[in-house]
Parts: sequence; C-alpha cells; structure tokens
Amino acid sequence: MADQLALEQIKRYNDLLAKRKAVFDDDWQTIAQYALPQQSDINTQKTEGVSGWTDQIFDTTMINAAQVLASGLFNWWTPPSQTWAELSVPLELRSRDKEQDQAYDDATKFLGDASDAVMREFGRSNFYPSKATGDLGLAVFSTDLILFDESDSGQELFNFIPVKIGTYTAEENYKGIVDTIRREFEMTFRQIEQKFNKPGDSIPEKLKESGKKGKDRKFKILHCIFPREDSERLPGRKDGPNKPIASVYVALEFNERIRVSGYDESPILCRRMAKWGTDAVWGYGPSYQALPEARQINYVQQYLDALAELHAYPRILTPDNLEGDVDLRAGGNTIFDSSNPNAKPMEWATVADYKLGLEMQEQRRKAIRDAFFNDAFKLLNSQPLLDKKMTAYEISQRRAEQLQNITSIDVRSVNEFVNPCMIRAFGIIYRSGKLGTAPDALMQQLPGGKSALVRPEVVVTSQFVNALRALKNRGCEETIQFLMPLAEQKPETWDIIDLDTMGREYAQNTGLPPDNLRKLTGPNSVAAIRQQRAKIQQAQRTAALAEQGAKAGKNLAQSPQWMQDNAEAGAQAGQ
Repeated sequence: MADQLALEQIKRYNDLLAKRKAVFDDDWQTIAQYALPQQSDINTQKTEGVSGWTDQIFDTTMINAAQVLASGLFNWWTPPSQTWAELSVPLELRSRDKEQDQAYDDATKFLGDASDAVMREFGRSNFYPSKATGDLGLAVFSTDLILFDESDSGQELFNFIPVKIGTYTAEENYKGIVDTIRREFEMTFRQIEQKFNKPGDSIPEKLKESGKKGKDRKFKILHCIFPREDSERLPGRKDGPNKPIASVYVALEFNERIRVSGYDESPILCRRMAKWGTDAVWGYGPSYQALPEARQINYVQQYLDALAELHAYPRILTPDNLEGDVDLRAGGNTIFDSSNPNAKPMEWATVADYKLGLEMQEQRRKAIRDAFFNDAFKLLNSQPLLDKKMTAYEISQRRAEQLQNITSIDVRSVNEFVNPCMIRAFGIIYRSGKLGTAPDALMQQLPGGKSALVRPEVVVTSQFVNALRALKNRGCEETIQFLMPLAEQKPETWDIIDLDTMGREYAQNTGLPPDNLRKLTGPNSVAAIRQQRAKIQQAQRTAALAEQGAKAGKNLAQSPQWMQDNAEAGAQAGQ
C-alpha cells in the first residue's frame, strides 16, 4: 500500500526543489566560489582536498569581508559573555496586574529566573558554535537555517542543527515568516538504526534489506517540518502526531515514512538579510552586491600577479651567440661582444603600469568591504572617543550613521531568530520541570476549565541594541545641556519634559537591570516614597506654622490693648 503522506511530501519537495535549482543554486555556487570556497559544492560535485575548491581564488577580500560581517553578527547580537535577550511579562498582563503588585512581581521573578536558565542552557549546548556557522552562512548567502531540536542526551536540553544552503526548500506563512522546511540529507544504515529506534518508528523493509549489505551504505532522508492544521489533531492529545508542528522523516529512495512526530513550538530559525523583490523566500544581501567587484578583482589579480612576476623576472631577448650563457641571477655576470650592440641581452614588453592596477584593485576592495558593512563593525569595535580630532557630537553622529546602515539586519534577526529561539528555549525548559510551577498571573484560562501558560514577551538586550540605546541617551544629554541655561531664567521650561520617564529610559538604555529601578506603584515604589515625603513636608510646614503662630501670639500679648482688640476683631471677621 502506498504511503500517501510520504508521497505528498516528496512531490511538494520536488516541485519546490526544481524552482530553487532553476534560479538560485547557480548564484549560490558562484558566490561560494568567491566568498566561502569550503561550501562551493552546491551544484558541483567535489572531493576532499584543496584542489577544485580554491582554484578560482586569487584575492581573499570577499572572504575576509564576509568573516568580518559574520563576526559582527555573532559578537554584537549573541555574545556568549552577555545576556542578549530576556523574557518579560506580556504587555496585556502588565496592564491587567497593575493593581496587583505581588502577582506582577511573582511573574517578573519567574521569567527572570527563566531567562537565566535559558542562557545557561545555551552555554551548555552547541548553540554558540552552530550560531557562528549560521552567521557565516547568512553573511555569504543572505539566507541561513538552524533547526532548534531537543537533545537526545540527558546532559543538556538543546540541540542545534545548522542546515547547509542548497540542501532544503522553504515556505512562508502569510506573515512572511518561514514556517515550513523540507531538508534532504544522507545517513548510513547504522546511523538510521541508532536514531529511529523509538516506539512508532518504522524503518522500511527494503531499506533494511539494502542496509544489511553494508552498515556504511548511505541513504537519502527527507525531513519535513510544517504546521498542522487544528483539524488534523485530536483534541486533548499532546503526543508527537498531535503536536502543532509536524515532523515527518521519509526514506526518499523507498517513498516511505520512517517517523511521524511533532514539536510544541516551531524549531525553524530561518534568517534572511533582505528579501528578493519577487515572491521568493530566499534572501538578498551583500554578496550579490559585491559579486561584480569580486569577479573583477579576482580576474585582474591574476594579471597583476603575473605583471609583478614579470617586473621581478623580465622577459629577455638573447642573441643566438649567447644562448645558454645569460646569467639571470642577482649579481649574475653575462659576457657579450661589445663591438656588436645587438649581441647583448635586453628586456622587452615590460611597460605595464603595476601601480595603476593596484589602485584600481583597492577601489574594488573598498566597495566589497562597504557592501559587507565592515566599516560599521570596525567603528563599533573601536573606541572613537579617544580620537582627539573628533568632538563627542561628531562621534555620536558618525556612530548613528553607521548603525542605521545595519538596522535592517537587526529587525529581521529579532523577528526570525531571537524571538522564536527564546520562545522555543523557554518551552523546552518549562516542560522539563526545571522552572517549577508558573505563577497564576502567567496562566491563561481556556474553554473547558483548562489553563495554559501565556507566551512571554522577548526583550532584546544585545550589544547592538545597547549601542542604539546609547544614541538615544546622547539625545537626552544634549537636550538637558541645551535647556539648563534657559531654565535658569525661566524655570517652567522643564515642564515640557517628563523627567521621570526620561530618567527611567536613560537608566535602561545604559544597561541597568530593571530590578534596580523602583516600581511606579505599590510598596516601596516611587509613588509611595513621594507620598511619604509629601506627608513629612506637610508635617514640617504645619509645625513651622504652629511655631510662627505661637511666636505671634506671644508678641501680641505684649502689645498695646487697642492692637489686641483690632486683632481679635479681624479674627472674628475672618470666621
């Protein structure tokens, strides 16, 4: 009996694969040859060894530029030494619990502990090596895919799988987020037996028969990840086939499924630099912009190398009577007939301008580095405040200009990587039981008396975001400096600014942990402190007035009778 599910997935994969190969595979192959030669086997079969992989590389500018961009994506978005994202109480719950400070505090503490646990698990897993590999793929191909799976071992919870470009197809949902992946890879029969040994797995009999001929024989496997419609799931079931995200493994050569399971959250972390203007799901970025320069610079460099060699070892015209007697070594001695001027060796055809060629090459190298935002990351990594030739304002303006050039990368990284990665990590850790019981404030009531954990909000705290926030603080500083001399003459000038909000945002932009800021309401909050201060000030004013009244009464008793009578009459009239 035919496996209908396997046949449907294989057909859909083949249709998308044909479209991808017809348009994008050739481009990726060309880009890889100049920027990432170790992956230049996308549509070309290659064997191990240097030969065939780096033969077209005569200039490494594009390789180095891509590595600088990849390092920036790694160090400024997900540095291992820093918390680069946190989980926070969703906005709707914050407004709902505004009057319930204890409930809000419990939810905040729970998610704070969860954020710490997530970062610890990232450090224990293979996240950072996989992210570094993915960043290089994103820098070069403008598209990258990492699958966030649960680990099979008991030591760590996370397992990340970097997926090479050219080995998968992708589909987007209506929001433009990749929610469907079908990837093709090879496994030996021994590996298949090791992986697919859980209840419900079914290794095709034909595959077993073929595998018995050799444990090292490789078979093609298709892994399909796609959303399940609610109608395809059984209510109340949380087992693999009934989870919201389907995971189907298919033996391609035998058209049969091996495993049908699922995920509680999407494991797909698919980033794009930018998108093509067509309806394609694939990314467009620096490599496409720099490809003409990379082609030309490698082409010209071959001839510049030959020209440099020609200058070092010029062509020589040698008379036939000196054949075998010309000494081209440094300090070499060649004897010729002085009576015959044409009987001596001489250079010829060495008129090319090597310096002009170098200048042209340097212009192309700069264009490649600009395409990969190298100057922006060099500025971020430098300490321009030490430059005595630039004012603080000039530095902030220059930094702002450079950061604005790469904010588009940040926007897509947050939506396509950071947010789904943090939500997936939180879900895995919570189900493992390591976080304990969630507070009631984070539970959402469902029909039928059931409840579910509310999806937390993700707050990005990477170094890049902090750099953008620092620019906002610069604006606050300049505003305050501008208003101070005006406020000395006109104090009400400060009324145009909400100093409380400015102060809180300034502190947060500098990286001050939210726990160090007082809450706006509740015990020991800003409102409570100000209320207590107002009471103390009112008591002080009352005491001062009482003291002044006592002194006035004493002085009045010592005054003439007619003055006391007038004072008493005035008091009675005031009543």
